[in-house]
Amino acid sequence: MKQLDFEELWKNQFFDYKDGDLLVLDNISRMDFSAYESTALSFLATGYCDCGSMKVVIEGREYLIAAGDLFVYLPGQRIDRMSKSPDARVKVLAFPRSAVIRSLYLDKYIWQTLSYLREHPLFTLTPLERQGLDHYHRLMMIKVQHGGGDFDRDVVRLLFQSMMLELLMLADRHRLKSSGSEAPTQEKDASVRQSVLVFRRFISLLSESGGKMRSVSACAGLLNVTPKYLCKCVREQSDRPPLYHIHRSVADAIRQQLRYSDKTVKEIATALDFPSLSFFGRFVREHLGMSPTAFRHQSLQSQDSFGLLH
Repeated sequence: MKQLDFEELWKNQFFDYKDGDLLVLDNISRMDFSAYESTALSFLATGYCDCGSMKVVIEGREYLIAAGDLFVYLPGQRIDRMSKSPDARVKVLAFPRSAVIRSLYLDKYIWQTLSYLREHPLFTLTPLERQGLDHYHRLMMIKVQHGGGDFDRDVVRLLFQSMMLELLMLADRHRLKSSGSEAPTQEKDASVRQSVLVFRRFISLLSESGGKMRSVSACAGLLNVTPKYLCKCVREQSDRPPLYHIHRSVADAIRQQLRYSDKTVKEIATALDFPSLSFFGRFVREHLGMSPTAFRHQSLQSQDSFGLLH
């Protein structure tokens, strides 16, 4: 089975907008579906159908996406095949796992929604919900097409974060409606398994550190658990060791600083508590694939104004 990560997808030229946290495709008809068959994606993607229909087979289960439907693909699932009707128009948004994780801790109940989406990835939007998503998408595209300054770039990123949370809230609304249950209470939340709570606290700790957390043992100490138990909990919830998430958190912080700040490479290394500039350079080359200066230069060259591709 093939694997496709966000960075590989990012290289495609058919997107209307792309930056490190978001890819936007106004119409999926530009994609070559055969390239994604029998493939597991490492990122989250959503497809919103304007008209026509599309069929997606995920791990043997077939879903028919019709006009007014929203489909959510979660990282790690296998896409068996995809097809569409001639008149299909599907808007696609893709987010790297790191961007999703950064937003998850904003809502302490979102983990239940993600579990629900893994089993129920397709739902029909109400007219009001469709109107809300249309407004988000239209405003985002206006900023992409007519913006260009630093403030406009930040507005797009904030719109993206708000839209992602909106999508998750829509899914949670459908989850509660389908189950006939009310919003979780503090008592219900207290019954969540300990490993889930430890993992949530671990992810929140990394986010709050701003890329300064480096050590599994340091994280375990701040969470009042042993390193061995932290590794067990994190692996249970993410299939990855804690060090993977730590390195992704640091790499994300570096990526944002190199792309969007005016700090020098040395200033970024100092701000993120790297012991030396050479150590910082080695870390960046290992996790971003090139030197800090080359990454910053490539980011500026690959984005027209702030990420719009012609």
